[in-house]
Amino acid sequence: MRAWPRQLVRFHYAAAVAVGVVVALGAAAVGGHPAGALLGVVVAAGYAGSATRRYRRRRALLEAPMDEAWRRILEQRVAYYRRLDEAGQARFENDVRIFLAEQNVTGAGEHEVDDATRLLIAASAAMLTNGTPDFEWPNLRDIVVYPQAFDDDYHLSEDARVAGQVHRQGPIIYSARDLKLGFRREEGHNVGLHELAHVLDLQDGHADGIPVDADFTADAPWVGVVTDRLRRLRKGRPSPLRDYGAINEAELFAVAVEAFFEKPDELARRDPELFDLLHDYFQQDPRG
Repeated sequence: MRAWPRQLVRFHYAAAVAVGVVVALGAAAVGGHPAGALLGVVVAAGYAGSATRRYRRRRALLEAPMDEAWRRILEQRVAYYRRLDEAGQARFENDVRIFLAEQNVTGAGEHEVDDATRLLIAASAAMLTNGTPDFEWPNLRDIVVYPQAFDDDYHLSEDARVAGQVHRQGPIIYSARDLKLGFRREEGHNVGLHELAHVLDLQDGHADGIPVDADFTADAPWVGVVTDRLRRLRKGRPSPLRDYGAINEAELFAVAVEAFFEKPDELARRDPELFDLLHDYFQQDPRG
C-alpha cells in the first residue's frame, strides 16, 4: 500500500479544483454574489481534504519510527520478512503499520489480542501485496480473533477444528493459536494467508477461486488449471497442494496461495504452470 499515491492524490486535487470552479460559476450565475468564488474555494478544499484524508494519516503515521518490539516479532516469526533486503523490510514494515492502523482487529468475547497475533495478520496481508504496492485492502470487514480453534457454532473446545473463516459480507475470523502455528511451521498451511486469499477472491462478490483484478483469469488457462487441479486432488493424485483444496474452487485458490508463499520451490518444481500463474498475479517470486 502506498502511503502517498501521487497520481491518485493529483487526480483528487484536480477534481477538487474542477468542483470548486463549477460551484463558483454556479453561484455567480444564480445570484451574481461575489462570495461565490469563496464558496467554490471552500467546497474545493473540503473535497480535497476528504478525498486525501487516508493518505495524510498514513504519512503522519509513517513519520514515526517502527516500534522495535514489533520489528523483533517480525524478525523472529516471519521468515518472508527475514529474506527481504533492507529496503524491502522497510516497505514491508510500512505495509504492516498501515494495515493495522486501518483495519479493526478485535478479540472475540473477552479475548485480548496480543501484538504478535496482530502483527502476523498484518504480515499475511503484506506478503500477499508485496509485489503490487498499489493494491488497497478493503476496510469494511472486522477481523475477529479467537484464542484457539472453534466449531461451526463458534464454541471453543479441544475437538474444534475451524482455524479461520471469512463470511461473504461479515468478518474475517482467526484462531490465534493456529495463526502462530502456521508461521512457525511453514509447511504450506498458513491460516493468515488462507483467509486473506478468500478476501481477494470475494471482492467481486463471488467465492469462485478467481481473485480480484487478475487479468489472466479471464482466459481459459486459469479456469482450466483450477478445474484440472480440483480433479487431481479429488482423485487422490500426488500434488503439492493440501487435500483441503479439493472442496471447491475457492478453497483450491486459497490452498494454492499457501503453497506459493510457504513452499514455493516445491510448487515451482512439481506444478510450474500453477506457480507461473500465481507469480503473474502476485507479481513476485517467494523463492527468494
